This record gives sequence, C-alpha cells and structure tokens, in this order.
Amino acid sequence: MTTTINNIVNKEFDLKDKTFLASGKTKTIYQLNKEDQYVLIESNSAITAGDGAKKDILPNKDIYSTTTTVNNFKVLQLSGINTHFVKQVEPNAFIAKKCSMIPLEVIVRRLATGSYLKRNTHVTEGTKFNPPLIEFTFKDDVQHDPLVTEQDILEMNLKIGGVPITSKLLSQTRHIATLSFEALERAWQSLDVTLVDFKVEFGITSQGELILADVIDNDSWRIWPKGDKTLMRDKQVYRNLPTALNTPGATPTTQSGPLVNTLSDQQLKMIEDNYAWVATSTEKLVEFTAANLNNNTNNSNNNNNNINNNNTTSSSTSRSNSLPNVPSITTTPILHHHHHHHQHQSGGNNNSFNSGFQVQSNQPLVGIIMGSQSDWETMKLAANTLTTLGVPFETRIVSAHRTPDRLFEYAKTAKSRGLKIVIAGAGGAAHLPGMVAALTPLPVFGVPVQSKALSGVDSLLSIVQMPAGIPVGTVAIGAAGATNAALLSAAVLAPYYPSIELSLDLYRKKQTDAVAETPVDNPISSTSHSTTTAPSNATSILSAIHTSTLNNNNTSSHTTNNNIQTTTTTSLPTQPTIINTPTPIRSSVSRSQSPLPSGNGSSIISQEKTPLSTFVLSTCRPSALVLPPGSTIGILGGGQLARMMAIAAAQLGYKTHIFCPENDPSASHVATFTTKSNYNNYSALDIFARQVDVVTYEFENIMVEPVEYLTKQVAVFPDPKILRTCQDRVLEKTFIQSLDIPTAQFQSVESFNDLKSAIEKIGYPAILKSNTMGYDGKGQVKLTDQVDLEQAWKKVTSETSATKAILEQYIEFESEASVIVARALDGTELTFPLVTNKHRNHILRQTIAPAQLPEYIHKQANEIGLKIARSNGLVGIIAVELFVVKNNETGQYSLMVNELAPRPHNSGHWTIEGCVTSQFEQLIRCVCGLPLGSVDFTKRISEAEYIQQQIPPIVMTNLLGQEVNGWEKILQTKGSHLHIYAKGDAKEGRKMGHVTQQ
Repeated sequence: MTTTINNIVNKEFDLKDKTFLASGKTKTIYQLNKEDQYVLIESNSAITAGDGAKKDILPNKDIYSTTTTVNNFKVLQLSGINTHFVKQVEPNAFIAKKCSMIPLEVIVRRLATGSYLKRNTHVTEGTKFNPPLIEFTFKDDVQHDPLVTEQDILEMNLKIGGVPITSKLLSQTRHIATLSFEALERAWQSLDVTLVDFKVEFGITSQGELILADVIDNDSWRIWPKGDKTLMRDKQVYRNLPTALNTPGATPTTQSGPLVNTLSDQQLKMIEDNYAWVATSTEKLVEFTAANLNNNTNNSNNNNNNINNNNTTSSSTSRSNSLPNVPSITTTPILHHHHHHHQHQSGGNNNSFNSGFQVQSNQPLVGIIMGSQSDWETMKLAANTLTTLGVPFETRIVSAHRTPDRLFEYAKTAKSRGLKIVIAGAGGAAHLPGMVAALTPLPVFGVPVQSKALSGVDSLLSIVQMPAGIPVGTVAIGAAGATNAALLSAAVLAPYYPSIELSLDLYRKKQTDAVAETPVDNPISSTSHSTTTAPSNATSILSAIHTSTLNNNNTSSHTTNNNIQTTTTTSLPTQPTIINTPTPIRSSVSRSQSPLPSGNGSSIISQEKTPLSTFVLSTCRPSALVLPPGSTIGILGGGQLARMMAIAAAQLGYKTHIFCPENDPSASHVATFTTKSNYNNYSALDIFARQVDVVTYEFENIMVEPVEYLTKQVAVFPDPKILRTCQDRVLEKTFIQSLDIPTAQFQSVESFNDLKSAIEKIGYPAILKSNTMGYDGKGQVKLTDQVDLEQAWKKVTSETSATKAILEQYIEFESEASVIVARALDGTELTFPLVTNKHRNHILRQTIAPAQLPEYIHKQANEIGLKIARSNGLVGIIAVELFVVKNNETGQYSLMVNELAPRPHNSGHWTIEGCVTSQFEQLIRCVCGLPLGSVDFTKRISEAEYIQQQIPPIVMTNLLGQEVNGWEKILQTKGSHLHIYAKGDAKEGRKMGHVTQQ
C-alpha cells in the first residue's frame, strides 16, 4: 500500500494532454487523457453571489482557493477521511481522482445563522447544535439548489456511478461529513477561530468507493475569528456588500445577466486580504492536525484505543511525520443490508457501525427489525421517517421462528451496541416484538404487518396481548403504524438529542400548516392549480408551494376549462375527454427501486423550498431508472412526429397517451390513448400525469410553463430548461456561443427603435426573426437596404404574435446540414450521420444521407452535437441545424450552428428505413432508460464506411400539399418507402407525408 501511495505522489502527469469536461462559476475540470482515472481541477478568480446576481474578479483568488482546498483535504486525509485529492500541480490547480459526483451538497451546521434562521424563525442566532445539524441541498441551478429531505432523495431512486443512493449511503455521507467538520473545527479552534458551518460534496469512484470530492475553499464555510460574527473572514463578507448599479464601474453583462465589477478598490483589497489570510491559516491547520496525529498515534500504540480525548476518530494506520499529498489509504466501503454486520472490537469501545469509521454522533440509535423480506414494504416507512427526522438506525431481518439464534443474539446485545429503541414488525403469529421485549430492557414498539388471512388483525392481537411485565408499545396495522413507531421513537429520543427534537418540531409544524382552515368543494381554487387527489401531507404542502409558482397561469387555465370535451352530463367537475378505451391506468410496473423506496407515510417536504421536479433526474442520469414494456409514455402534441413516436413505442411494447388540443390529430390514429385539451389546462394535466409513466414532447413551440408543471408529478424528458432555451432564439444562440461554437452574429430586438440600432451593428443583409415561435419560414424576413424596416418589424411580430425578435447576420452558406444526437439516462450518447438539407420556400424539401461533405466536417458536426448535448444535460434527442460555409480562398469548409430542436426532426425521418435504429425509437429508448440502439446504416456499415465506399445516398423527400395524392405512383417506385400522416386537408406547403428512397 505504501508503495502505491508513493507511486501516486511521484507520478508525473501530462497536463497538456487534457480534454475539457465541465466548468462552473469558479473552476474548470479537465480529463487527463493519458491517465483517464484522474482529472485536473483548475480554479479561476471569479467570485459570485446571489445565484450569480453579481460577479467580480478577485486578484489571486484562484491561488488562494486552491491553496485552501488542498490544505483542507490534507487535514481530512490526516484525520483518516478519504478524499479525491491526489496532489497539487500548479498554484491554481490540483489532480484528483475521477469520480461520478452525487448531485447533493451536505451542509453541516454547528451554529444557527444565515439561511437557517430565515427558515426557522423561532430559533435564535448562535444556537449550538450538538451533534452538528445535517441538511442536504440538491444541485439544480434552475431551482437554485433547493433544500431536500433524505426522503426526497430516496424517492428519486438515484444511481450514481453504478451505486444506488440508499438510506444507508446517505447515513454514511452524514457520518463522513460530520467527521470532516469536526476535524476542521478542531484545527480552527487551535487558532481561536469558530467554524460555524460548511458544505461538502461526495463522489463515487469507478471502484464504487464513496469519497469526499469537489473543493472546500473559503466559499464553502463560515468562519468567525474569536467566535465573533463581525470578524468573519469568509465569502459572506462579499455576499453582505450591497449590490447597486451606482457602484463605480459596476455594469450588467446583459439585461438579465449578473452585475459585474461591483467592488470598489478598497472593498476588493479587503476581500482579497480575507482570502489570503484564510489560505495562509489553512497551512497552520495542516501543521496542527499532523502534530495531533502523532500524539494520537502514540496513544493508540499504548492502549489500542483510536478515540482521542475529544471523542474524535484518528486513523488506525501508522503514518509518517511528513504531510501526505495523496488520498488516505483508508477506504469507505458502500454499505449494504446484511443479516450479520455487527462486529465486536477487541478491547475498547464496542459501539460500532459498519461505515469504515469509529461511531460518534451518528451511530444507530434505533434498530428496525422484521420477520421476513416481505415485511420490508411496511417497515421501510419507519426507516424513511427516521431518515427524515435525522435519527440514525439499522435494519435487520430477524425471524422469531426461523432464526431464533439470530433473534436471541440481536436482542441480548442491542443495548450494549448503543441502541436506545427497537421497532419490530411482524405479521400473522407476530411473536417477534414480544420475544425481543422479553430479552432486552430497551423499549420496543411493535408494528402489526397486514396479513392476507385476517388483514392484520391477527398480527395486532398477537403483539398487543402481552403478559404483565413484558411491555410492547403496539401501534396501528400497516403503513400508519410503521410511520408512527418511528415518530414515537423520535419523541423518546428528542429530550436527549436537540437536533432530533428540532426535526420533530418542524415535522409537526409542517403537518399543522398543511391543514386548511375551511373545506372547499373544488380543490382547484382561484389561486392554485395544485391537485389534491393524494391524501398525504406532502400533497398539501406541495399545493401550498405551487401557489406562488402557478398564479401566472390562473386566467388561461380557467378560461380553457369550458373547452374540454366531456363524456358526462352530471354536475361533477369537468374532465378531459379520453378518446380511446379502456381507461388508462398508471402502469403497475415501476422503475427499479432503491433498497429504501419511498412510502406514503413520511413525505414531509420543506416548505421553504420549491418541491423537487422529477426532471432533475436528467442531470443525474441514474441508469437504474428503467421503464419496462407495458408502461405508458405521455406525448405532448399530436402531429406527425408524435405519430411516428407512437409507432416506434408500440414496436417496443409501450403504450402511448397523446395530449393535444386538436380534433382528430394524426397521432391519435396509432396511439393507445388520447386526451383533447388545451396545453394550459392544469386540471387536465393533473389527470394526464397520473395516467402516464414518463412524458416527452414532439415540438418546441409548446408553452414551457405546462411542461414545467408536469415535472412536479412525472418525469419529463428532455428537461424543460432545454425547451425554454430552444424556444428563445436569443437565449439559444447565447448558450451555443458560450460553448465556443460559432453562430451568426446577432442582436436582441424588442422594439422598432431596437431594430434600427441593431441593423447598424449587424449591417445588411440580415435576417429578422421572431424571437419565439415561427417555423418553416414563418416570422422571418430578409433585410436589405431596400426593405422598409418598419414593415418588416410589423410582419415578423404579427405572423407569430411575438413581442421580441432577433436580428441575425446573413450567412452566405454553401449548404444546410443537420446532425441528431441521442443521449440516454446513463449518459451514453450517439450521433446519427450528418445529412444535407434542401429547402424550398423555407420548408424542408429533401434530406440527403449521408452529407456529401469531407470526413473532417462529419467529425466536426459530431463534436458540436455532443458538446451541446452534454452541456445541457440532455436526456432524449436533439437536432442541431447547421450552415456549411465554404472559404472561397482555401476551399475549406466550416460549420456554424443555426438552431436547435430538442425532439425528433424532419431531417431524421430517413432513419426509419435508413438506420438500424430510427430517431423515433432512439427517443423512446432514451426516455425509458433503455440502452441506445445502433446508428449504423441498415447496410450494417458505419457512416465513415458508407462515405468511403461511395454508396449512393439515401434521400428523404417531404410530400407537401397535393403531392401526397401521388401516393399510388410512389408505391410503384422500386426502393421507395412511403409514409402518409393522415392529417386531413392537403393545404399548400403543409407536410402531408414523406418518401424515403434507398
């Protein structure tokens, strides 16, 4: 092991051979190509606050931050805590183990301050938490990293790096975060500095190892010298400085961007001094920890006790006096459920918890036991409730009849192992609670599990009817009993553990706040569109939170209720029409679950945060989220794209449910179910969400607000934030350019005066387009110096009812092309071959596959498509429309991105017959968590081979208007594949079908 460590320390890394992976506000991460198990993390000098509302460049902050992070990781590794840190290689960069990041921040609080006080107004500032209080936030920029409970996290069924995020793993992160906080807290105390709180992140290595990751710098904590808040030296000083446009030199980057250069020279110097002082001080933290480690190691050799006088854990592995520059050799195994995991230590403290560390504040206080695996469906609700309340626990299967020896050992040793309470669940004869109560002095709560024979009454009577002297606190049958047993356990512990008492108070407060004062006949009131069909407390809380978000949709929602077709004449609330029968019911099969699936008894969600949208899963890519055939896919839109999606879904065994406002939509002819309703009818959306297992959409011009509303109830792919970006051409091009991908020059236009100013910057010729809506040439005008600008402005805004526009540089392109990228839930990705597109009157006329362009252009197109898909966390498919530009002097081609479409694309229709997997099947695979299919040509050769062999291209031709009437002649043509969309009137320019010729 020592040899391995030294090899890593002395290893020379090629820092030039690297590939960009990701970047954030304050750092950039690169893949080391020759050592792909490592990454380079490089800090920058940006400092931001208010979710990016203001931004400054702090001199040398990149060096201060890296120094602070590196020293903090050294402190933790000296304390026996495994991190991803390997070695510092530049003043502003270090090498780290590559890992899959868990999208959570773990916040550890010693003192109540800041945002905690805003959310808990009854708590006074400076209240001390002992043990420290742990909170989680979810990494989601759209929702500003919302606060989440462990129950929320378990309901996501996340799987990161192949490891499921279970209750045990979350308990482990809490434990490691607490140990890390205490190690740094002790070190800061040596300098008379109070560590108030901090936040850390975790990752999973390729070996399935949980490690502390990311950075821990001066942005990650609050530190108060001498315990005095007014002497703070952390980032909070910057946050507290007022942001105002009249600050000398302060300017907004855009109308909606951050305010930059907000600091005066004096303020800048003050902040820089703080960061420099912290960086220097952390070097002393390492020295203190190393010296303390030597003392502890000597003590350990004398008395075989690894616990120091402050009741903190030090490594049992002997170390040299030099400061290590590599990760600790102590590993942190991922926890799983075992029947026998209790281990006795020889000599010393035998209160152990199988986490790779000595137990301190997070050792199990409650034991949850059950008679069989089938009881877990009920008992998991006790586990979830304890998780929500922050009560450490362990779970075991201990049968009174089949494993009596295991039962005897467990009960007799429960107290000596540090347990305070036992919750025992059993069904039928249900002797387990009573037997345990007879063997341990600990309080025992018995949970009657519902039985098939007598619906749990036999279980209840077996547990409750105990002889005098053998008490078992018996609760209700089933789910309610399991939840209440956990609440009773927390109530017993609360007087001795302030953090549990606080959590229990908050739990009860949320229950009280969720109860309405007066009953209502219609749960969809004038102030909220929230559904109230589910009876859980969480639903009521969600409804209250939805109110503020959805008020903007009130008018449209209620004015459309009268337009829903109904099949009843009673006075019941109006329901949307379900055209097909039988009535769709949400599939009984579900995505793969974690060992602690969610239950209906503990979904208490913090009122101070927006409820988590299911679409955040698209940024986590949990590969275990697989929808099996037989599930129902909801599709927003009923045109030809939805039609072909439904056909592809049916081939894989899935049902489809179309949601659209049109009568007799094309997709309804092949879908399983159809709902006719306006997209902003939130009552209809509630019903739709309950009847499908996942949702996708066929076009990007749908209102994004209803799509975001659905994410609160069902998974939606692609992520609605991608939809929002692609709907807004200014946002779209800004996003593309931020990736260093070329586009036409552009200017945002919000008025006729803006247009006159923009044309002076862009010049003639130019293209004026509506900023939203518009397709197939609608809402756009080519501007030359002969065109009346005012008339052009009126035309663009009137054709699409848009109030904003975008002025783009006119590009003299050689041809138009497109590439379609598919990206799955697990992050795997594929690109379909690059194609050439020919338009007539701004409408796609023909697609030629593959594009007859040089190989380097095909490669460039793939790289552009993949970069865009990765950068927005795509799950699904996205089409990238491109201009092919030729340099007349060199003859070389280059690509510029025109627009994006996060759905199946007209230029991909040829893939139905031309590729092993069509774009439509690929989308179904993506949203259902299935592996991606091959994108090779049906001739079973790759794109490169197809080009090299000079095989005649595949040609897809759209049938516009009356052209569809030539269907009979098309069918007689050899090698033709005809698709008719059954769309009714064959209007001029309307896409009525297509034909693919091979």
